[in-house]
Amino acid sequence: MYTKHLECATIWPTCWTTFHKVTDSNLQLEMETHYDNLNRKLDNLQMEHNKHKRHQYRNQQQSFNPRTINLTSITFTKEEQELLDLGMQHIQQPIETNWTNLIFKTEQAIRLLDPRIQDAYRFMATRKLKQIFNTNHNTNTTHKRQLHIAKNIYQKISKSNAMITEANKGKSTVVIYKQDYHDKIHTFLLENNYQPLPNNPTNKDQTRITKTPQ
Repeated sequence: MYTKHLECATIWPTCWTTFHKVTDSNLQLEMETHYDNLNRKLDNLQMEHNKHKRHQYRNQQQSFNPRTINLTSITFTKEEQELLDLGMQHIQQPIETNWTNLIFKTEQAIRLLDPRIQDAYRFMATRKLKQIFNTNHNTNTTHKRQLHIAKNIYQKISKSNAMITEANKGKSTVVIYKQDYHDKIHTFLLENNYQPLPNNPTNKDQTRITKTPQ
């Protein structure tokens, strides 16, 4: 290419500069056109890719498991349904039930201690329980409202002999009659050929595990 440039400059000494500029300009224009076409193709491919991803995302959204599966004839209000949709961890037991369970478990733990120090720990536990009780009574309005809604849900479920559990897949909240739940468990055990063990193997396994390091 360099040699050809020298030859052309020798043949057309006065016109070669003009020829050179025109040639460079045409080449530049052709290259720009070529790259513009490539950019348009890349943009079109990117748009198609984004459309495909949005379509896949919509399909995934549509295939999500429902938040709450109601297998009973119990009807819930809008607020109750919204609380159920939040999941099992948000469906709290009424505050009275939690408080009674906490006192009972605390007393059970204290009775396992040495009798000589039980009174001292009982005194400390009483102070701590009072502090927890006062804190619970100063909870915000939303929390109190959720407790009220949860209490209504449990009253409806108890009256209909139903229960709340979590689905095996999707972590959905399931409302089901207790009898139906027990029937499903029984059917599952029968279909998978589960058999009761004659003895509890736990102690035997623990003994083996203990002896293994030795």
